[in-house]
Amino acid sequence: MNKHFKWLLLSPLILAASSGLTSCSNNDGYLVLRVINSEDYIYLNDPTDPESLPDLVDQFCDPQYNPEIGTFLENHPQYKGVKVVYDTSDTNETLYSELQTGKTNYDLMNVSDYMAQKIVAGGMAVPLYQHGLTIPKYDAYASKEIKGRLDNIIAKQKYYDEVEGKIKERDLELKDYAVGYMWGTLGILFNPNYSGFSVDMDTVIQDMSSFGALWDSKYKGTISIKNSMRDTYAAALLYRYRDEFKAIQDEYVASGMTDEALIIYQNKFNNIFNRCSENEVAEVKEALVALKDNIFGLEVDSGKQDIITKKIGINLAWSGDAVYSMDQAEDPKEVANPFELYYSVPELGSNLWMDTWIMPNNARTDDQYELAHLFLNFLADPGVSAQNMEYTGYTSFTGGDSILDLVRDWYDARTEDEFMAYNPYDPETEPEEYEACEGFRVFSVLTDETDPEDPQYTITEIGYSDFLSSRDATRNSEPLYYYDPGDEEEVEEPTFDLLTAIMTIDEGAEDERQVKYEELTVYDDPDSGYDAVDLTYFFKDTLTEYSVDDGDAIFYAEDYFYKFVDEEGNPLLDEENNPIENVSVGRQFFCQYPNKETINRCAVMSDYGENNKYVMKMWESFKTNPLPVWAIVTLAIIGAGAVAFVTMLIVNSTTKKSLKKKRIQK
Repeated sequence: MNKHFKWLLLSPLILAASSGLTSCSNNDGYLVLRVINSEDYIYLNDPTDPESLPDLVDQFCDPQYNPEIGTFLENHPQYKGVKVVYDTSDTNETLYSELQTGKTNYDLMNVSDYMAQKIVAGGMAVPLYQHGLTIPKYDAYASKEIKGRLDNIIAKQKYYDEVEGKIKERDLELKDYAVGYMWGTLGILFNPNYSGFSVDMDTVIQDMSSFGALWDSKYKGTISIKNSMRDTYAAALLYRYRDEFKAIQDEYVASGMTDEALIIYQNKFNNIFNRCSENEVAEVKEALVALKDNIFGLEVDSGKQDIITKKIGINLAWSGDAVYSMDQAEDPKEVANPFELYYSVPELGSNLWMDTWIMPNNARTDDQYELAHLFLNFLADPGVSAQNMEYTGYTSFTGGDSILDLVRDWYDARTEDEFMAYNPYDPETEPEEYEACEGFRVFSVLTDETDPEDPQYTITEIGYSDFLSSRDATRNSEPLYYYDPGDEEEVEEPTFDLLTAIMTIDEGAEDERQVKYEELTVYDDPDSGYDAVDLTYFFKDTLTEYSVDDGDAIFYAEDYFYKFVDEEGNPLLDEENNPIENVSVGRQFFCQYPNKETINRCAVMSDYGENNKYVMKMWESFKTNPLPVWAIVTLAIIGAGAVAFVTMLIVNSTTKKSLKKKRIQK
């Protein structure tokens, strides 16, 4: 899916003109912020696009894009400006090793949830909320649901109690040390029509609803898995203990799925999901050894490209990478024959991961500490977060109006120039589809009631494209009305009497409720063809102009979940004559914003603590021979053939020389 977005409409922070940007320099007199992040994990300028905004770190440094920096510099006139020394790293483990050895000197570091937990437990991070400093935009706009998952993580820190003279342990809440950046799920990215599969698309879809598909022999040699200890361990653990996961899920469903039952279910899920004793690691290793024989190989970052080039058909993937691959695979500019990929969050559950910003326990000035908070506040702005989402393909912690608009523009059927609407002049008709609302004109009516006895009305026609792009700015200040001239083509402009009639339609007349834009909706009914996707859980308490109570966080999307249908489009039925439903396989929208039910069956993976040694030992043993048996046999056959071929050449050459010598002698 191509995602088009005009960034200058997103946020007051970036409404300034793009010309005249003052780059953060290395001259003396600049206050320096030292930041390290993963590669390709922040918005960067596109040098081939003249309208592309500067790199995000440069926007942060420039008051034109970030007024808070202007205020900061006014309050700190001793600095010419600020600059960001921005570096990237490959893995969490590399950063942790550098922290332990004192090789890093960063003010902010981006790490995954488990690594933040590990670093805080090791006393290598400092609390963020000190000296009266806050991160107001993060507090205001971060999704309360996802933030809550992060905030509930506890780091157990050992310390020496001088009074009792012994080592003790204390619980530290991660919310005091880390703020969220991106989040997502671990799942299965796959090509349902991959040429290497011997089964039909529906069978593939059903199989990919389980991590067991990675062990299924009919997909042998078409799978790549992450060369990442924790992610691959998680998939293997979910497979090894699948019967236990199924039992607690059935128990939850049987209980009526109440809020109380959900807490019990998630606690049980977390306990199983975070197993890492020596015996449990050995059991998971058995599953991994069996998996090794079925895969094409291990990968760190190449899998998202390998599935596009059809080198593989299945990839154990992070949701952000999956979105990237989906976009590329269906883009004719990138692929000669575009095709569709799908993503599954297996039905028995998966990993909910979160990447965070923490502040290492390094030396820094109070001004650098304050500057770090300004940087985190800048990143939490919904407009800035939208830039990062567009660039990286990953999903931001940030909610807010700008992110809601972005999600609508990407995925909601109501922004695809297709609406379901009633003709206000013939309320008896059934809803019809209007491509781009053809025949409809849109008007705003602005009322000036300065003189109550003689109110003035201004009627303005809004072009359809302008209406779509400006709808959010106008809906709360000027009501928008549709006007369909019907058969009265001679009526070029609506009269005020006509608009008055539209404006005063009885609100209880449901047949005519679609006249005003703010109540226009795609009908939530089986015949509409759309899935109603409720993301209230994500956007709740982050919106200003919108409201989840008004249904603004409900989106209407085509094929949010994959649907099993026959050639005529009729639902396929199961043995009990009910439609076959799938709740775990979808495309970009589901990948970026899984529904609440999916989130409920995902868990955050904790740091393994002292048991990490068992997992690491197992992983090194697993990787000792990274090639599966079938690949080794194949290479051995190829090698033997090559040796035989070379031997044959040598023998033939020797024979020819011998015969030639004999002929000469004769």
